[in-house]
Amino acid sequence: MADDIDPPADPEDDPRDEPAPFGLVVLLTAASAVAVMALAAFLSDPPGLKFLLFGPVALVAFEVIAHDVWWQRWWGAIPGAVAGLALYFEGRAALSDLIGDAWAHPVAYVAAWTLFAVVFAVCSRYPRTLRPT
Repeated sequence: MADDIDPPADPEDDPRDEPAPFGLVVLLTAASAVAVMALAAFLSDPPGLKFLLFGPVALVAFEVIAHDVWWQRWWGAIPGAVAGLALYFEGRAALSDLIGDAWAHPVAYVAAWTLFAVVFAVCSRYPRTLRPT
């Protein structure tokens, strides 16, 4: 009867403490951004901001939930969002001169979400620790 009791789990063995899977997060986020842009191209009405954010945000949230990424590893979403937004706005302006306005938005959109996923996945390898005061 005493043999049936499991030993307490070691905090170092917590599966939530695993980083986000780099290749999977980057590939799926970029693919979802491509899918959103492809779907937006077939719509007669230009999509709103909610539609443009839904696909990649939902995918990143799914990855966090499915892989039990611990909240202390989510901090990379903030610098990822800043880098992605900077790339989108600056890249869209630069690309519009090179490839035209029609292609600048989709290319900058996909590149921005891909950069967001890369920064998020890399930052998830370095968990934030709460220092006692």
